[in-house]
Amino acid sequence: MTEHQDYRSAILADPHNADAELRAHREACSECREFTEQLLRFESRLERALRVDIPTNAEVLPFERKPRIAAATARHWMAFAASILLGAAGIGGVWLTLAQKSLAAAVVAHMAGEPEAWQRTDVGVGNSELQDVLKDSKLRLKPDAGMVSYARSCAFRGHRVPHLVVQTPSGPVTVMVLVYESVRRPTQFDEQGYRGTIVPVPGHGSIAVLMRDAGVSSAEIARIAARVDDSIVWTQ
Repeated sequence: MTEHQDYRSAILADPHNADAELRAHREACSECREFTEQLLRFESRLERALRVDIPTNAEVLPFERKPRIAAATARHWMAFAASILLGAAGIGGVWLTLAQKSLAAAVVAHMAGEPEAWQRTDVGVGNSELQDVLKDSKLRLKPDAGMVSYARSCAFRGHRVPHLVVQTPSGPVTVMVLVYESVRRPTQFDEQGYRGTIVPVPGHGSIAVLMRDAGVSSAEIARIAARVDDSIVWTQ
């Protein structure tokens, strides 16, 4: 079965790809189906923007014979080219936003499968158990990272990733180390009772940090994410 990332890479390259495996994944995955529908709508808008009729009898040369007409025509085409570039940039930005929102939704959806992770406790996991979870991601935690009360290696979008819970004065904080998921800028989200952020880690993908307390501010989440990022030591 094609995973989310493989599917979206293929669809971004060709929104009309008729591959049977891609179609089966789209029919089974509501997130990817919505992603595809939005992508096709944007492609349709771009196609309409490119449909510009050029008069067959338009005379733009020689410039010295009709300087005013030539100058006006040149300005028209420069404006048209600029609009196309801006449109392409805008669509690229929308694609990026859709991908980041989809990643945040996948993180939140993953939380529903492990409700026991959110317990407040003063009992931490054993060091050997924690290291087993972290080793494949080529990282370790500094001693002052806080007490880790939950550590699992979880399946997430086709890869195994560390899913940790760190106990803090503000409550349990979930950390997912997404070494296979890259984002260009911090992405905050607040949905289904979870508030969090996904922050880029140059060269190491990204990390998702979230809490279940709706009373925690986005600024506090950002500060916690910065502390988590600082507590990670990448071993490779």
